Amino acid sequence: MAARYESAPTPNPPGYALGEKLGAGSYGTVYKARLIPTSQSRPSSALATRPTFYAVKCISRKALTKTTPDILINEIKLLKHIKHENIVEMYDFSWDENYIYIVMEYCAGGDMSMFIRSRQRLSEARARPFVQQIARVLRFLYEKRISHMDLKPENILLTSIDRPVLKVADFGVAQHIGKRGSRSIRGTLLYMAPEILSSRPYDNRVDLWSIGVILHECLFGRPPFTSSSVDELVAEIKSDNPIEIPNDVKISSDCRNLLEGLLQRDPDRRISFRDFFRHPFICIDLSSQIARADEYFQRSLHYEQSGNLKKALDYQVKALDEYVAIIKVDEDDNRRRTIRTKVKQGLATAEVLKRRIREMNSPPATTATIPTPPSENLDLRNDKELSEAYQRCLNGNQLMNVHRYGQACEEYQMGLSVMLRARKTETDPDKSKILHNVISFYLSKAEQCKAKNDAQQLDIDMAKIQEDSALDNTMLDDSRTKSATQQNCCLQ
Repeated sequence: MAARYESAPTPNPPGYALGEKLGAGSYGTVYKARLIPTSQSRPSSALATRPTFYAVKCISRKALTKTTPDILINEIKLLKHIKHENIVEMYDFSWDENYIYIVMEYCAGGDMSMFIRSRQRLSEARARPFVQQIARVLRFLYEKRISHMDLKPENILLTSIDRPVLKVADFGVAQHIGKRGSRSIRGTLLYMAPEILSSRPYDNRVDLWSIGVILHECLFGRPPFTSSSVDELVAEIKSDNPIEIPNDVKISSDCRNLLEGLLQRDPDRRISFRDFFRHPFICIDLSSQIARADEYFQRSLHYEQSGNLKKALDYQVKALDEYVAIIKVDEDDNRRRTIRTKVKQGLATAEVLKRRIREMNSPPATTATIPTPPSENLDLRNDKELSEAYQRCLNGNQLMNVHRYGQACEEYQMGLSVMLRARKTETDPDKSKILHNVISFYLSKAEQCKAKNDAQQLDIDMAKIQEDSALDNTMLDDSRTKSATQQNCCLQ
């Protein structure tokens, strides 16, 4: 007797009529759809701006795995709160007994993968605006501390074929990555950064690697890795061998420089977000960056006038950082000259602010020293967690002594969080008092450490700005000398 198979029910999203099938993913099928007009529908400005067609993702509830609900909830939650011209917009979501429906913006041009395959590879001139649009999304996400975690051509949609606007989609595995990093394996292997496959925590620089793989695929028609099996692909990604950029396609030095910076296996050697956003291959219109620098400068003046010198210095450094970056890529000599003057004056102002802050924070000569904590009375023998927490605070002391303030702050934070929990549950008043004294001591140490870390980071930022500014002046002098030499030659 032949086996009988029950056919899957037809998706029926409320208020929408489904049309052609656009594609299928690991946990849903996407259809083109249109809104069904009803007798209750009345013309309004809101409805007038709604599009004619939509893309509706239909997820079978029977096919849900243990992790799929988390992915769906994550995507819906993120798309509800992030709006950007280069991110696919979510209009609605609903469900019935068979399906969950996500109603999204319809992109008539298909995805970037199809676009590349139809042309085999893209010229640098064609690839550049694509990467610039992805960079705009990445800046938006970076400022919100969100990592996409699955950037790939299939997740980048095109509004049309002629003059396409890119729309980044599929935020199902996107996440906020804190200071401690993440260890979860997320994304698509071919576009996955090497550090995700390691046992060490990683941060949002994994998205920069993915953009490097996408750019490589645009320019050369293939990603950096091609393997016949998953194991071989994993081995290639985790290899220590540097990525070789092919020479069979002519690309500009700016393009090659960016590609090499993005495809660094070691995230510490990979191009930083700041340098990526400012890279000549990415940055064209400087008006928004100049406006942002001017705004930082005005905020600095405002905070200085109101007496908040710390905020004033923070914004002064931010303004200087932006101005120096503009000088590097600006081709307008007059504007560069004006901005260079601002940098010179800003550096002098920042040094004055630093000195005033240090004078304010210098402790009076009569200030009493913080007593040593009564750690000898703290019984750690039968409490492994508390013992480890106390050891973290001792580690913080050692790191502070060698001026590694950032790491010291992390050690104090982890140790103190455990101690504070322990004190809340401690019923013995004597032990509670000892814990209180130890916590108070290390809270003071942690505050000192944070202040020193902020000052150290500020010095590093200032030194970098001064170095960049000095280098720019040297290059300017060289160009003037070269120009004068050329002029003399012409006159002769």
